[in-house]
Amino acid sequence: MADASTPLWLIASFIGLWLGFRLSHSMHEGAADSRAPNTARALVTAYCLSVSLILIEVGFNDSVPRIIQVSCLLIAAATAIMQLLQIWTDKPSPGKDCQGRETVE
Repeated sequence: MADASTPLWLIASFIGLWLGFRLSHSMHEGAADSRAPNTARALVTAYCLSVSLILIEVGFNDSVPRIIQVSCLLIAAATAIMQLLQIWTDKPSPGKDCQGRETVE
């Protein structure tokens, strides 16, 4: 039974990651006009980290092949960093790049 539930956990985790990216993108885009409330940012952060923790739990499961374990751990780390950067960084102002330099068109 444990072998049948692992793919379901992976599918659920990837759906959770997709939703986390949607939420973090909304936080990033909402910061263009006015800053998103810190309470909303904290809730989205908690959601994204909880989904990453589920992937980490799957990564430490011994019934899963080693390559899937490593892949789950790398995906969890990379997506957590990307989502947190989207949530907590400011969107660049129009006409400037992400480092604040003027863009040339």
